[in-house]
Amino acid sequence: MFTSRRQGVITPADLLPADLAAAQAMILAQRELPTLARSEGTVGRLEIERPKLMLAKARREQFGHFSERAGC
Repeated sequence: MFTSRRQGVITPADLLPADLAAAQAMILAQRELPTLARSEGTVGRLEIERPKLMLAKARREQFGHFSERAGC
């Protein structure tokens, strides 16, 4: 490989796996990261939307359907 083995220096090549199975596992893990990030973003949006829906429901129960328009 093209690694330089200077003391205390880590090159990008040092971070790569040496065997094929480990390299495939690393590639598969990297492929899953965008999916995981999207699902975390969805959870975050749901955490924001739920209180909004609860507030709209409370307004509807207290004031009727027309109160939703006043909050816009």
